[in-house]
Amino acid sequence: MRDVRHTIGAMLDRAMHKGSHPFDVADWQASAVVIAPHPDDETLGCGGVASKKFSAGADVRFIFVTDGSASHSDRLDMEALRIARENEAIEAVCRLGGSADRVRFLRIPDGVAKHHVGEIADAIVQLLFAWQPQSVYVTHAKEPPADHVATNLGVRGALKLYGRRVTVFEYPVWYWYQWPWVRLHDDVHGFNRTAFRQTARTLAGLRGIRMFNSHAYIGDMIDVKCHALAAHRSQMERPAGLDDWPTLADVGGGDFLKRLLSDHEMFTRYEVYA
Repeated sequence: MRDVRHTIGAMLDRAMHKGSHPFDVADWQASAVVIAPHPDDETLGCGGVASKKFSAGADVRFIFVTDGSASHSDRLDMEALRIARENEAIEAVCRLGGSADRVRFLRIPDGVAKHHVGEIADAIVQLLFAWQPQSVYVTHAKEPPADHVATNLGVRGALKLYGRRVTVFEYPVWYWYQWPWVRLHDDVHGFNRTAFRQTARTLAGLRGIRMFNSHAYIGDMIDVKCHALAAHRSQMERPAGLDDWPTLADVGGGDFLKRLLSDHEMFTRYEVYA
């Protein structure tokens, strides 16, 4: 059954690649702002693209919306976790090819971003006016986590206030948390319902064939992406003595992370006009 699931997932991936357009030279060179709901989403969803953009000489900046303090709040003080995750985010950006001065933290409380959509929009539009990017990368509108939905809404609101032409690339992260890319029965507590719901919403991934209209080959940057992801230690490693500390590698028995570290990153691309 596992082999059948993987085969179907591979078939869907091929169909999505075939039905979407690859990045061209202008896409790699365009200045960009990468907006992440939590520290690690930037690397998981478009770390390969960000790294290749840096290599092409593009100006790439990062906005982290929530403080990430709720990911393991039952095991670590939230303020300590916030500080750790911000430091991890800066290190990840540096490993992708950037620097600390390219990073901004909005510090919206983790888990309740839906109550701060207007605040998110106001903060982001100020940075858009300051940086004037040619492109904006944000988590996909079809992502299941509430903070991801709120981040997408906040960015859309900011772009309306900004009123200038921008190319938007919506990148999936938790979109992939569905059958066939992961199994429906997860060992990580509380995740099973999300997998069932996401699988039903996307018709087991079939909707992605039309939804994703752009893809970027990042196979030559996988090592860089993995190195950047490893900087997010709170999400990737178990602290000494905390054997029940969940990591990204635990999700979907490892298949979730495997999908996010494939040699292509997928996007829904569209233009926003003044």
